[in-house]
Amino acid sequence: MDMERTTQHRKNNPWGWVLVGVAYGLVLRVLFGLPPVSGTYNGVMSAAFLFGAPVVAGALTVHGARDEGRSIWFAIFGPWLTVALMLLGSAVTLLEGSICIALMSPVFLASGSVGGLLMALVHRASRYANTNVSVIAVLPLLILGVETRSPLIEKEMEVRMSVLIEASAERVWSEILDARDISPDELTLSLTHFIGVPRPVEGINRQTPDGEIRFSKWERGVSFEGLVTERRENESIRWEYRFGDHSFPKGSMDDHVAIGGRFFDLSDTTFNLRPLPGNHTELEIVAHYRVSSSINFYAIPASRVLGHDFVSTILQLYKSRSEASQLTVTDQNQQPGRREPLSRSES
Repeated sequence: MDMERTTQHRKNNPWGWVLVGVAYGLVLRVLFGLPPVSGTYNGVMSAAFLFGAPVVAGALTVHGARDEGRSIWFAIFGPWLTVALMLLGSAVTLLEGSICIALMSPVFLASGSVGGLLMALVHRASRYANTNVSVIAVLPLLILGVETRSPLIEKEMEVRMSVLIEASAERVWSEILDARDISPDELTLSLTHFIGVPRPVEGINRQTPDGEIRFSKWERGVSFEGLVTERRENESIRWEYRFGDHSFPKGSMDDHVAIGGRFFDLSDTTFNLRPLPGNHTELEIVAHYRVSSSINFYAIPASRVLGHDFVSTILQLYKSRSEASQLTVTDQNQQPGRREPLSRSES
């Protein structure tokens, strides 16, 4: 009798089932990270993985504690431990980078709670717990079978934000066209950069045989170009982005969220300057981008939050630089025999 109880205790060891859930999630991550076998296979950017894997992990967590008399709160929050260990394992094994882990975390935690609640309800309604675990374990594959029959849903998005700058339009224009040596200290606290998106370090416009080109550099060796398609001096400028095979070196960003990739692309950016009384300027940035996924109901809000966060950071950069430059010029002009120096774009 004692041996039977010991065996039963081992089978229902909650910690053992937590580890089973973690291992299950990591194995799925490896499988979903394999090269696509069809054009409709979305890998880790699929609902089958992003929702299916944590649902199963949460269900396994609650299943392992079925003899412990856990409350409904455990069914909701208990799976978070398994999910957190899954994400930690993905980071340690370099299966995922910081950007994807940050974006996946809300979905994984919520889905883990759903899985835990479902398993708790199943235990109350049925005696065949082990059979129910087997059924839930194949859930990601069932979702994948449905998902691969549907094409990616493309959505064109726009970010439009503005800021009031205490500087002339000419001064702001100069700072936009020649933004050199951008230090991290100049950039405001940003969610986008906190989760691992490289920070901009340089943006310079130059005339080339192909026309005016915007050359941009970010941290970790990221570099890309923008072909200027519209320009009104001191009023507005627009460029369309061109990303090459070497724009994002390996490791600079997570492959499946890299700009210019299958799931996300940045199309163009426009800077509009509106002179205001008192030597002030309203600077507006309008950016267009594309989101393509089978989980747009989550990807679109997430991209909107990050897009506004990034543009807000850029606006504050040009605001602080323009106002500092304007103040320097004003101080110089107040000195006898001094005149305003040429702007960078004029020199």
